[in-house]
Amino acid sequence: MTQATIPAFLSIDVEPDGFQLSRSNPPGWDGFDALVGFLQQLRADLQQRGGGSPRFGWYVRTDQQIADVSSRASHVLETFPDHLARLADEGDYFGVHVHPIRWSEAQGLWVHDIADREWLRHTICVALDAFADWAGAPALRFRMGAGFLNNDVVAILDERGVAVDLTLEPVAGWGLGASAVLSGIDASPIVGAYEDCRRAPREPFRPSYADFRIPDQDGGRRLLMVPLTTYDLPQRSLLRRLALKMAGKPQVLTQVLYPSLDWPSATDFWDLAAEQLNKMRQPYLSLAVRTDAADVTITKRVSSLLEALPSHPLSARLRFVDPLDAVAGLVL
Repeated sequence: MTQATIPAFLSIDVEPDGFQLSRSNPPGWDGFDALVGFLQQLRADLQQRGGGSPRFGWYVRTDQQIADVSSRASHVLETFPDHLARLADEGDYFGVHVHPIRWSEAQGLWVHDIADREWLRHTICVALDAFADWAGAPALRFRMGAGFLNNDVVAILDERGVAVDLTLEPVAGWGLGASAVLSGIDASPIVGAYEDCRRAPREPFRPSYADFRIPDQDGGRRLLMVPLTTYDLPQRSLLRRLALKMAGKPQVLTQVLYPSLDWPSATDFWDLAAEQLNKMRQPYLSLAVRTDAADVTITKRVSSLLEALPSHPLSARLRFVDPLDAVAGLVL
C-alpha cells in the first residue's frame, strides 16, 4: 500500500439498542436496520469519489446476553437474512463482537463482568460457536466490547483460530477510571478492572504469549492485533516530558480517534485523521462505530462525520478493505 492507497477498516459493532435488555420483551435492533441503509449511501458516495468498491466490517453480537434475552445467540444473524445477504453481495465481511454482560441479582442490572475469567471464556466461546454455526466456518475477525482486552481474552481468541483482532485501544483508556459502560440510552456497571494499554504498539503486531501489549513477531501468537487509530494530544512542557522520561512513562499522550466524540466539525476530524496517517510508517485507518439507537446524539455525531468523508480530500486516498486482505503489508 502507498500513500495514495491507504487501507481503511470501518468496523461496525452490530448491537441491540442499549444494554439493559428485557427477557420478556426482546430488544430492538433499529440502529442496525437504519445503519445498513445509511452505509449503502456512503458506499455509493465513496465510489463516486474514486474509492473503488468500499468494503465494511460488521461485527455481530452473538454472546450469552443475546442468547438470554432472544432465546438464541445467533438471533440477529437469523432475523436479518436479507440485510446480511445484501451486505455480503457488496463485498462486506463479518466477524464477532462480544460484550461480557451477565445479570446481577444484587444490582438488579445487566453488568459488564470482566473480573470472572470463566465467564469471559464462556461468553466468548458462546459467541464464536454461534457465529461458526451460522457461517459454516470459524470466525476469523473479532472485536471485544467496550474496548476491553486482557491476556485471557487474547489467549482464547488465539486458541479458537481468530486471525485478526481490531479491539485494541493503545492508550491509557477511559475504562481505567469508569464505573459503567454507556450506550446511547442507558448504562451497564463494570465489575472488574481494565488493563492500561498505553505502552502497546499503535500499529499491527503479533502479541507475546506473556503479555498481549508486547509485540513478538517471531515467537508470539498467530493472532494479529490491529489497533484502532489514535492521535497525539498537545505536547506537554519540556520539563514535564523529562520527568516522565526519567520515570519510564510515555511522554506523548494519545487518544483513540473516536467518531462518537463531540468534534468541533467533521472537517476537524478528518483533518486530524489525515495528519496522523502522514506520520505513520505504514499508514492505515481503523475506526469503530456501534449500531446505537437511531435518534440518539452519538448516532447523529457518527452519521455527520461519515457523511462528510466523501467530500474531504482524504477520501481519495482511502480504500476500505477487509483487514485479512491488507494487514500482511502493514506488519513491520
